[in-house]
Amino acid sequence: MTLGLFPPDTAAPILTRYGFVAGWVSCRVADDVRATTIFLAEMSDPDSASVASDEIAAALAIDGYASTEFPDIPDGRVLIREDGQDASIVQALLPVDRMLVYLFHANLDTEQATANATTVLTLQADLLATFEPTPQDSIASLDPDPFGLAARAADLPGKLTNFSGSYDLASYLRVAIAPERERAVLMDNGYVGTYVKQTEAENGRSYQIVVYEMGSMAEADTTFTEFRDIETEEFDGTRFTVPDDRTIPCFYFEVEDTGTYYQRCYTREGKYLASIDVFGVPSPFDIADIRMLNTAQIQAIRG
Repeated sequence: MTLGLFPPDTAAPILTRYGFVAGWVSCRVADDVRATTIFLAEMSDPDSASVASDEIAAALAIDGYASTEFPDIPDGRVLIREDGQDASIVQALLPVDRMLVYLFHANLDTEQATANATTVLTLQADLLATFEPTPQDSIASLDPDPFGLAARAADLPGKLTNFSGSYDLASYLRVAIAPERERAVLMDNGYVGTYVKQTEAENGRSYQIVVYEMGSMAEADTTFTEFRDIETEEFDGTRFTVPDDRTIPCFYFEVEDTGTYYQRCYTREGKYLASIDVFGVPSPFDIADIRMLNTAQIQAIRG
């Protein structure tokens, strides 16, 4: 839910408390300091959207941010920070009926930052004017696992992160490692949906399993092959295998400046395939966790 946009333990509990239903985030960055992120959250009712905007704005008013106003957007909760001569940063929240809009914008100077932020917020409010939110009497029955894939992701050590959950194609491609190639192969092979399970453990390691459902066994095989080729052709991982099944392609990658590695394997059963990741491994030859998770994941896919 936070996606790294907000200080830890601030926005997530606020949004949960006031009836968060669904959200969407979009980001753009330039080669210099300029960057824009917009996050939309559907809340349970208009009052909740307004109060959540107030509380999130209060949580963000730290580290040199000062409150200000945009004359053309009187309902906006606006914060601005000037980082010397390098950049000006605007954070703003705007309730629009049941929707909460959050905007982050960095630019080279204050005048341009405020002008751009005002324009984006105005355009976003106009887009939401015709938006039809989830009927309130349907919110309680929304299915958090619409593709039925949660049970096909093995249990992982540690505590679940906010990235865990169901993804359709558009949302999955936001976190994909090679979105253009993955878009093509998924769309061509009967893609149904994705479930991500991600955890962080007390020992400093983190874990992730991503499960995909494709249209058929043959289409899952094609996708599996393309995913393996993406790792080989676009990234500098070192190939290895696990002794339980040497047909499973696995790769390890050194994480710069950490003295650790992360390991990734791909497996498939029927029309399902999965990637399994272990992060924070001190030696690439320590395969105990990735080996255990491969076995557990195959069993989970089989049901």
